[in-house]
Amino acid sequence: MNNSIFVLIDENYDNFTKTFKIIADYIKNNYDKIVFLSIQELADKMEVSISSISRFCKELGYSGYITFQKDLQKLIQKDIAPMKEIKKSISDVSKEDDILKQTIEMNIKNLQTMYSENLKKDFEKAVNLINKGKRIFIVATRSSFTVSYYLHFMLERFMDNTVLITPGNMDVYDKISSITKEDVLISISFSRYTKFTNDITQFFKNKGCEIISITDSYSSPVATKSNCILLLKNGSYTYSFTTVLTALNALVTAVGAKDKKNTFEKMELKEKNCFDNGIYV
Repeated sequence: MNNSIFVLIDENYDNFTKTFKIIADYIKNNYDKIVFLSIQELADKMEVSISSISRFCKELGYSGYITFQKDLQKLIQKDIAPMKEIKKSISDVSKEDDILKQTIEMNIKNLQTMYSENLKKDFEKAVNLINKGKRIFIVATRSSFTVSYYLHFMLERFMDNTVLITPGNMDVYDKISSITKEDVLISISFSRYTKFTNDITQFFKNKGCEIISITDSYSSPVATKSNCILLLKNGSYTYSFTTVLTALNALVTAVGAKDKKNTFEKMELKEKNCFDNGIYV
């Protein structure tokens, strides 16, 4: 059944009872979390009865909640979060929509709600860890790799001790075999979480290194291994990294401001090197 779950829900939605509509809405918005919940836990979260959930599953053609949940698990295994969000955004677009305006407004809303005292506290801790680290390693894969590259590029303008761990290299563990407790790892990982990033993070944890994770959940694989967690949510409309990049811009600025004289000297030296070697037109 699998991919037809949401089709079935949409086709029957108008005929659903009020309770069934509550269940349907929750499933469509949280199906990636339901795979970990028992029927009792799900009933508690939705504030409906267990029997209502069972009847809902049978209404869709399943023998019960367990078989329904197994189909959701298969769907999760195939689906990739960014693609899920983008596909949903595309399917929801009508000819009258101003997509550019909607996306800008959504990103503004995400930025306006991202700040919290907890984030500020963790942000300051991350700045201190980076400044104290002997070497700063950065790891991420797939779509998150673009973010890690940006962070590494910006920090490298005024720091000589940053290392970007590139996925796909067979000798990656040879390159990080010499790490010590004085080194720091910045691990960037958003749902769905990749094995490579998780494995590298575990490697650094085993070595006793300080770990800063930039992720979307305190229960994410990298967060559970970290000393400092910057909790940032991607935009749900187009899986935008706007909040993440904003936080990283602030992180780079704060790290550089710790020693302004040294930061400016190194930036000027590297800018001169770029001009001298014809990198810029």
